[in-house]
Amino acid sequence: MVHLVRNQDINRDKLELAKQFRKEATLSGNIVWQLIRNRKIHNLKWRRQQIIEGFVADFYCSDLNVVLEIDGEVHDNDSAREYDQLRTEIFESLGITTYRLKNEDCDEEHITKLITDIINSLPLHTGEGRGEVRGS
Repeated sequence: MVHLVRNQDINRDKLELAKQFRKEATLSGNIVWQLIRNRKIHNLKWRRQQIIEGFVADFYCSDLNVVLEIDGEVHDNDSAREYDQLRTEIFESLGITTYRLKNEDCDEEHITKLITDIINSLPLHTGEGRGEVRGS
């Protein structure tokens, strides 16, 4: 599997921003992180505040090639929506699918169902390093 986010040239300012986002995570972001970290759902590895092509993604899973974005109130204006659309287009150009979640959908039931649905929508894979992705 090709890991798209490795070996990128990362701007130091973006790296510091990602670190700051990790330290000052929103309540919803913390809830999601506690649910998915340490391979808790379907044995999948997730990265928090992952830089991809100069953008900071909330959560990224290379096994699924998926970004999860938590859209709180700061995403409720036109400029934020335009920026989010641009990020999504860049991610999609890399073959990464973006799923956007509202704060109220950041609970164990919704997150587990979403990840299970993503897995079930993929063609069956037997590639190395994918853990128990096939309907586990």
